[in-house]
Amino acid sequence: MTVLRSRPRLVLLGVALAAVAALVVVMLASSDDKPAAQDDPHAIPNLPAAKMKSVLAATEAASTATSKAELVSQGRALFNDPAVAKRGETCGGCHTLGTSNESVGLITHTDAGGKVLFARDPPSLVGAAKTAPMRWTGDVPTLQQQVVNTILNHFQNGATQPQSKTAEQAAALVAYISTIRPPTSSFDQGTMSPAAIRGETLFQGKGACIACHGGPLFTDNKMHNTLVPQRNGWNDPGATVAGFPGNFNTPQLRDVRNTAPYMHNGVFRNLRDVIDFYNARSSIAPLHLTPQEIDDLVAYLDAL
Repeated sequence: MTVLRSRPRLVLLGVALAAVAALVVVMLASSDDKPAAQDDPHAIPNLPAAKMKSVLAATEAASTATSKAELVSQGRALFNDPAVAKRGETCGGCHTLGTSNESVGLITHTDAGGKVLFARDPPSLVGAAKTAPMRWTGDVPTLQQQVVNTILNHFQNGATQPQSKTAEQAAALVAYISTIRPPTSSFDQGTMSPAAIRGETLFQGKGACIACHGGPLFTDNKMHNTLVPQRNGWNDPGATVAGFPGNFNTPQLRDVRNTAPYMHNGVFRNLRDVIDFYNARSSIAPLHLTPQEIDDLVAYLDAL
């Protein structure tokens, strides 16, 4: 990824090792339409509301009992520790340097009998502390609660360890994840290409992208149904908002060029496919974008 070329060799080595780890410990999709069966590491655990409230209160207390710098250091270690999660995965294996790892594939969701119902694309964690609600269906209100869910559901001892341990781990992971920023890009440096600059104008105007992807992280933090197609005969119902099903959380767009495949179900392979969809088949179509305008929008997204 060109965005990483200017980083120190140690960071590049870390990226390579994380990618290798992901390839070794995660069962990858045998094809784009048939992701390998695996547990959702971020499923909501079966925990009484009072118990969750207690854990979250303990996490809040733990977050103020230790310095921010120490919590970030502890969280970074946990994020990349293969000993804490089930089957030896690490958070960093799927979210390389906190962003994403295209090699991971889709995460399947199954029924009680193990039948695959649908699959979802693991999102980047860039700006996660500022993009609540969490998950594609927006059913977790805060990053803190999502981290607690992950520990209880996916850590080796998460379901049985003392609440104080869960709180300490959650406080550390939230502190570290809150530091994850997008890589510096031409958008930040003010060096976008002429095509990307034209794309920015389209993004804010004719393309209507900014209606949902506004602000510093390019998301309104809301749920929308843009008519993204189902894949492989599966039925992903999404979330029901105001009585209407099929809604999904608006993702942030920083570093989006490195987060393929796209949409909640990974149905689009590249950014051009995404723009083509919005132009011709989405809930806001038709946009009547010309081929050149599509190229310019892709250039702008590449610059983010």
